[in-house]
Amino acid sequence: MRHLLLSLILLCGTQMWAQRQNVSGIVKGPDGGIAKVSVREIDSNHRFFNHTTTDRNGLFSFQVRDAQHSLQFYAPGYRTISHKMLGEKSFRVTMEKRRTSPYVATAKVILRSNKLFCGHYMGENVRMQAWVEKMCDTLYSIIIPIEMERAVDEYPAGRQLIILDAMERQVMACENVVDAYPIKGAPEDVDQTCIVQTYLGVESGSLDTYIPGGDEGNEKLYAYPHFQISRAQLEQLCEKPELLGRLAVDTYRANNYWNIFPTDKTIELFREALEK
Repeated sequence: MRHLLLSLILLCGTQMWAQRQNVSGIVKGPDGGIAKVSVREIDSNHRFFNHTTTDRNGLFSFQVRDAQHSLQFYAPGYRTISHKMLGEKSFRVTMEKRRTSPYVATAKVILRSNKLFCGHYMGENVRMQAWVEKMCDTLYSIIIPIEMERAVDEYPAGRQLIILDAMERQVMACENVVDAYPIKGAPEDVDQTCIVQTYLGVESGSLDTYIPGGDEGNEKLYAYPHFQISRAQLEQLCEKPELLGRLAVDTYRANNYWNIFPTDKTIELFREALEK
């Protein structure tokens, strides 16, 4: 019996060690190797294990805990990607630059209120924290905090905010124009400079931003997409508040919309945005 137990222990130990291995590779972008890319080992539950960074030529090498995990590659200004290792030892990774908007860096916050959108979400009364920013004389953005389901999610450019009337007819669709990483903290506590830096792909320094792949426990993470809306569209909502009946992110689904109360306060805030 003793020999059997010893054999089982040795077998288990050998199997565990067999999962450990050294991996290496190169990370490139449009202009060649990318330095200081964060390379992280994560499992299927997005838990973070080992970590390294690329050198000035984009090269990396380190030991992973489990060769069946994934490698996640993060660098400011680039799209975060994950690659299943499946026992491989050598990797060549190409990262794409994140989509940004030239308006974001100069955006002027002209409205920040938790009274902009009042209504029902999944049967509950809610007040949606939101921003309106003036990009130029004819273009604005509505920023609505989006709670992210997973720590490594990125809210990509191209998704839409759809506005429907009370009859569920689409009034307008506003496109998100920047890639947005999630940020730690509740919307009312997030600094505007911090949001702009995450859009531009700038390291935050002392600001309380979030780098995908970390273990944040139960802390909620929010992304802040910019949905562009024209001055004419804002004026339309001010003149006909009944058009503001529902908001839907991406596609209209029963579990993904807000029933909106187009209150006098909502319209007052929209008019305030147009006057500044």
